[in-house]
Amino acid sequence: MFKATISAATLPLICDVFDEAGLDVSRALAETGLSPSRPGAQPIPLDRFTALLQNAGLQAANDACLWSCGRRIAEPALATLFPSGLGETRLGGLLAGVLCDLQAMQEGTTFECRVQDDTCILAYRIHDPRIWPRSRDAEFTLGFLHAIVERSAGPDLPAHLTLEHEQDGSSAALSRQARSVPLYGQPLNMLAFPARLLDRIVDPGALMPAAAPQTPPQPSRGDRAPGHDIAEAIRRRVGQGPFSQGDIAADLGMSGRSLRRLLDGEGSTFRAIAEEARLDYALWALRRTTLAVGEIAWRLGYDDQGAFSRAFRRLTGQTPSQVRSRPHDPEASGDRQEVRGGDRTPA
Repeated sequence: MFKATISAATLPLICDVFDEAGLDVSRALAETGLSPSRPGAQPIPLDRFTALLQNAGLQAANDACLWSCGRRIAEPALATLFPSGLGETRLGGLLAGVLCDLQAMQEGTTFECRVQDDTCILAYRIHDPRIWPRSRDAEFTLGFLHAIVERSAGPDLPAHLTLEHEQDGSSAALSRQARSVPLYGQPLNMLAFPARLLDRIVDPGALMPAAAPQTPPQPSRGDRAPGHDIAEAIRRRVGQGPFSQGDIAADLGMSGRSLRRLLDGEGSTFRAIAEEARLDYALWALRRTTLAVGEIAWRLGYDDQGAFSRAFRRLTGQTPSQVRSRPHDPEASGDRQEVRGGDRTPA
């Protein structure tokens, strides 16, 4: 199965800010099975990367440490890793360039900037719920984006913060630094602020690097099957409400007929891929959150809780409540294998 990766070019800067924050970088790397990257190093598996941030966060004295590290990395990262934004004069253009570079560097994720009414929303989400834990990764990433917006908006940036993970400790320090009480257990990791700030002028002098930035190496796409993009598009939608095959085709800029032809050529079906993605999300939500079963059903696009429970039992042989009440083995190879017999596969 194709595994998402992130460019190894990010690792030296992250190690530097960890060191500045008083964290034991060598220990965090060793616990994660990583070593400091060298020029030309292979991309890092995304699950290893999120584990690195999580292990570093466990050393921290307060709940805002990884948020602070994300903020610390903003200036050096803008000057070296994100060349697309260097020529921009307004915040909106700078954010568009940064998100474009982030999307190129990190697979299996969504980085999005959208405007709704008078609010700008910066959203970040890892598609595969089996990449866990990742709470410190979300705080690190949103802290980085918060620092970029604050550079133009000023220190009194009026922002709202939502996080996908559930609260796993005190949030007092994070609330103070973000100047917003975070909402936990939400569908997206999201930073929202007034859309008018997108027109703020970016100080070009503050973005000038000491040397010409180099385009960082991007994650290797490998010899993945053509249908991988379809599976990724489905995972991008899962957990955000209902979607159809036509929605996925539109997301990929193709016709419904082209999508079906591509899947037929691989001997797969839209239903099978969607059910597998929904099952992974359902198992994550039942095992690792306290979301009500009805809320999980809604996020997965089912008409009601009963329809979700029937589909879940057909795929796993168990009810959602049975899976939720069963102790979770963190050493298991994967949530799906833990509850589903080897002879059960999505219909």
